Amino acid sequence: MTPTSEFSVLKFYHDKTIFITGVTGFVGKVLLEKILRQCSCKRIYVLIRDKCFETSQKRLSNLLSTSPVFELHQDKIDKIFAINGDITANGLGISVEDRKKLINEVDVVFHSAATVNFDGITKKFIEQNIDGTDAILKLCSEMLNLKSIVYVSTAYCNCHLKEIEEKIYPIDTDQDFESYLNDLRINFGDISLKIGDEALKNRPNPYTLSKSIAEWMIEKRYSSLPIIICRPSIVNSSIKEPMPGWCDSTAGVAGVVLCSALGISRLVIMDLNAKADIIPVDIVVNAMICSGAFRASKFYTDDKKVANITLGDNSITWGKLFYETIRIKNVVPPMKTIRPVSVYVNPSRTLLDRLQLNLRMIFSHYLFAYLFDLICVIMMQKRFMVKLLDRVQKGIYLLKPFTCNEWLFHNNNIQHMNGLLPKNERLLFNTNVHSIEWEKYFFDFVLGCRRYLVKDPDSTLNMAKRRYNRLEILYTIFILIIHSLLYWLFKSLVLQTILWSSILVLFFDFLFLLYIGVIIDSAVYMNDGPIYWISIIKTDTHVNPIDCPSMVFISKYDPMVNYDDHAKKKTFEKHHNNDLIAMIKSWNQSSHGANYLKYSDEYRSTLMKLCFNELKMKSFNG
Repeated sequence: MTPTSEFSVLKFYHDKTIFITGVTGFVGKVLLEKILRQCSCKRIYVLIRDKCFETSQKRLSNLLSTSPVFELHQDKIDKIFAINGDITANGLGISVEDRKKLINEVDVVFHSAATVNFDGITKKFIEQNIDGTDAILKLCSEMLNLKSIVYVSTAYCNCHLKEIEEKIYPIDTDQDFESYLNDLRINFGDISLKIGDEALKNRPNPYTLSKSIAEWMIEKRYSSLPIIICRPSIVNSSIKEPMPGWCDSTAGVAGVVLCSALGISRLVIMDLNAKADIIPVDIVVNAMICSGAFRASKFYTDDKKVANITLGDNSITWGKLFYETIRIKNVVPPMKTIRPVSVYVNPSRTLLDRLQLNLRMIFSHYLFAYLFDLICVIMMQKRFMVKLLDRVQKGIYLLKPFTCNEWLFHNNNIQHMNGLLPKNERLLFNTNVHSIEWEKYFFDFVLGCRRYLVKDPDSTLNMAKRRYNRLEILYTIFILIIHSLLYWLFKSLVLQTILWSSILVLFFDFLFLLYIGVIIDSAVYMNDGPIYWISIIKTDTHVNPIDCPSMVFISKYDPMVNYDDHAKKKTFEKHHNNDLIAMIKSWNQSSHGANYLKYSDEYRSTLMKLCFNELKMKSFNG
């Protein structure tokens, strides 16, 4: 597309009056900062409700004075005015005087206010995401100077489809829009819809359904208004603006990364080979601003009413994202880490997957949480870990539909807008997803979580590394001691029968591997390349292997193979001692050829020593 001087974002927003909803949210803050910094607008009205004995103006003042994103724009904040209102209130709860201001002055509207939770009663989503949008658009229909409306939806509003084009999809129903919405409100308003419920129309949660209904409403009720719909995918921290790695929300990927970096969560449900369509917030905001100008330009046509803000062909896999963030978290650990990072990844597709996941949930999450809270009680501190992990666990399951599936999103319209911009404005309002350097982005993302979510200054990095190294050593020693005590207790004092002894020996060996971060038939990420975990389960010498077979688990996962064509495909033979391989093969072959399979303590300790040397015990993440 040849750039044209006729389409200019800077010229369009010059001396315009803008109305923004959702300004206290993650995207809203970055949008407001970008408009303040780059667009020479006349005035900005922001919809904020009174809350907790604070007026809307007081909340706006606190936002502008305390958020780091506005530190450099204090000379421009006199352009911003609070409008007291609530998208769920009748008539938005706006006073007559404020309503007149908006009707007479506003040129451009950005509507990003919504509830972004994935669970709750249906009525909440209808009131905020559908009725709230309806109220905003009714107000817009009265505005005298309106040039464009940017409505922020989500790329996943039609996630029941595998290929999502840039168009509005009506809900799959025989009813017309009004009848369908009334039935949904009456029959399901007080119900919390769950995945699989027929009312969700094959969507994973009421949030995505409500956004789809809102788009359908726009087409049915407000087709005459100058609206353009922006659909970002999973919004994540910034590339560059307002600062690299900026993130102030624990929703989505940032929350998962933060909880694992702090050692709180050790479980993630995801398909490591699926595409992860995470989009930096500054690209989203730039696309929104460009969309507002494009909608008012002569280049707009009705087939460009929807813009998917997604990665397109610059996509990555969850495996790459996860490997990079785990690696970086060990380089820039938070000061508040409570146990070493060790994360078990499971797609939770099969019965065996779910069994493994539940076992690890019990021992890695809940057992740890109750022990932690017990220590808090002993030290006369407030308990919080069980409740916190309950919320984390709930969030993991709510994110599962998005981390275990992938979609093909068309994103031609954003590319089209980008091509129309003059060269200098393409840099100012960057929407080019190919400009993302993933390794740098992930480093800034993890460091941003440390800076802006944990509030750890960079000056504490060296101290945090030393603390983390000590924590790794102490935690490993603690787990080994606990395992050894339990192993000795059950083998020597409690159990006498051969059968139960063998079962419990297997069980405690499993616990041992579980606690030090072993993944069987799944992935674990260390500092370099694939890791092979080997568990040799000891049996007494008089046990027939047919009755109680010994087990050798060898599991591998090379995250580089799936996303890096230049990665060296390493093999077991290249990584491990040939004697060890021969020993394992010999044991496997002898299990049916010998009357007894004799594992002496000497053999066992020798083998485990070889394993641990080969696996570089320093890379153990917990």
